[in-house]
Amino acid sequence: MDKDKDILGRVKGYFEQAVGNAAWQRWQAEAREAFDFYDGDQWSSDEKAKLADVGQAPIVINKIASKVDNIAGTEVAGRTRILYQSRSGVANEAETARVLSDLALYVAERNDQAVELSHVFRDGLVSGIGWLDVGVEDSDEGALIFNRAEDPFSVVWDPMSRRADMSDMRFVCRERWLSSHDMETMFGEAGMAAFGKGKAGVPLGGSAAWAMRGAGGESINYYDGAREVMRVVEVQYLEPTTVWRVRLPSGAIQLCTDKKDVKRFTALHKGAEVDDASELMRARVAYFAGDVLLSDEALPYWHGGFTLIPYVYKRHKKDGRPYGLVRAAVHPQRELNKRRSKAMHLLNTAQVIADIDAVDDPNVLAREAARPDGMILKRAGKDLRIIRNTDLAVSQVQIMENAGRDIQDVMGVFDEALGRETNAVSGIAIQQRQMATSLNQMFAFDALRRTKKRLGEQILALMKQHFTHEMAVRITDTFGAGTMIGLNQPLRDDMGREVLGEDGQSLVQNDPRVGAFDVVVEEVADVASAREREAQQLKLLIDAGVPVPPEVLVEMSGVRHKREIAAHLSRTVGE
Repeated sequence: MDKDKDILGRVKGYFEQAVGNAAWQRWQAEAREAFDFYDGDQWSSDEKAKLADVGQAPIVINKIASKVDNIAGTEVAGRTRILYQSRSGVANEAETARVLSDLALYVAERNDQAVELSHVFRDGLVSGIGWLDVGVEDSDEGALIFNRAEDPFSVVWDPMSRRADMSDMRFVCRERWLSSHDMETMFGEAGMAAFGKGKAGVPLGGSAAWAMRGAGGESINYYDGAREVMRVVEVQYLEPTTVWRVRLPSGAIQLCTDKKDVKRFTALHKGAEVDDASELMRARVAYFAGDVLLSDEALPYWHGGFTLIPYVYKRHKKDGRPYGLVRAAVHPQRELNKRRSKAMHLLNTAQVIADIDAVDDPNVLAREAARPDGMILKRAGKDLRIIRNTDLAVSQVQIMENAGRDIQDVMGVFDEALGRETNAVSGIAIQQRQMATSLNQMFAFDALRRTKKRLGEQILALMKQHFTHEMAVRITDTFGAGTMIGLNQPLRDDMGREVLGEDGQSLVQNDPRVGAFDVVVEEVADVASAREREAQQLKLLIDAGVPVPPEVLVEMSGVRHKREIAAHLSRTVGE
């Protein structure tokens, strides 16, 4: 119990330190405002009430969303793939690297990795940070590697982190809302006991109950009686851990954190070598609700890192809080809306200066004066003047146009990049502004590439850990019929018998645990298969002037009836 109390104090201290940090609270306020402006909710309730009192419409001309979507769309149009390359260059390892690359392609397509990454990227553009959750869950076909975009407002990070990519975090927290069934499934009796306390109204708040906020900014306790769900805080934190590396005779490396596992592997594989024990920082995960520790255990992944991977657009040097593309455009966007609303109000209204008895009914006068086709009957000899606000409206429009240009300047996304007509009349001027838009966002895409590389490292570790059974990867690089490359398939001699190693175990080919592989984020457009990727590489060779036979071009293409086309080419060449 004392150990549990120490762990609870530690992880809860991490969480309270993070949510009580001024930088995190300031980021939350700025991020919520940024998402409101991106979504078009750009007037506060007080501002709307004041406009209603004077009959002025709360007009919104959202210039921000299209510019953010333009950059996010650029990422979608230029999606890249994660590849693995053999570090040694040995033939069998190079073949395994190719199989792993196609296996990563299969993993990405199965869990909509590209779509989830795009959501994370857009979250980062708007609020400054997005989170991708990576892990393994059971499915009908066995282990399923998943990638899911996480709500940035449900994640709390280490306030002491200062690196641009947050790779120096000591911990990361996430809130979850769980039903009684989920609490029982995940935490057993401890979960049901905590849920029962919350349902009975027993205080579970502790000093951090106020920290997380609801969508409307309201305080949330650890139990929501309206929905009958419990708020559980997940804390992933680093802990020094003793690790042994067991080198199997096949060349595979097995990481063990328990001495019993080391003995088991050395007994099972004759000739296995054990490296000296080393201390590594590896991730653990703890769950608590209020003052109740629900569980604490090591994360069951070989990579030893956090499952939450951040994408960070930019960070303040002073306090480390992230900020996105939208924040700088909030003030000019607000100015644009107010000037547009004011201009429309001035155009739709008029001032009337008249003698007190110039007309019979002042209400009729006010109504008719506001109409462009109004008719007013006045008494002879009485003074009545209607003053239109056209000049004032024109000045408001000019200021509004300046605010629109300010939005372009502070976001670095010019209208030429969106295909809009501007004051740039020459083709060179248009190209320069389009190029300036691209250059302004280089750091955003560079940060995304770093996030993808971290994702690739975790995917590789998860494939090595969980894809240990026999698999067949189909690479469609021939005429319609693909080539099957086996993973973890036993080697057989000419008689069909399995070949055994020195330890008496079957030798396997394309074992992902054998060899060292580097992660490469391929800077080419996303493709649906390895054949399409190779076809694109072939096109680059052709563009460089390398002579490629027409038959090869047809073979690598994705057109229909390419077998018949290739046969016709062969007959033509033969003639």
